[in-house]
Amino acid sequence: MTDPYARRWQTEAHTVLGDLIREGHDNNLPPLMWTLATTGALAGDAPGLGTDEDPRDTIRQWAAHLETTVMETTREDGRVSLYAPFDRNGKRQGALRAEIYPDA
Repeated sequence: MTDPYARRWQTEAHTVLGDLIREGHDNNLPPLMWTLATTGALAGDAPGLGTDEDPRDTIRQWAAHLETTVMETTREDGRVSLYAPFDRNGKRQGALRAEIYPDA
């Protein structure tokens, strides 16, 4: 990967991120914590602590908006991982994610 490619991918993803944040606001979706990778991939993480929102509900609402499917995996330690890849403008753009830990 060269610097010019990384810059172009990030610039394109930055535009998509702005659109997603506006769509979230306009559709009254719970905010996500967004990360932009060097490759232009976006990760939208549902906060698990410090909010009134259930991470499952947050991911499901966003997945419905982005017309994608949520995959749920229960780990050996009881933690549940949610993952929903999404496309934008005809290409894979990123994923929605959440980690839900069992009550202590």
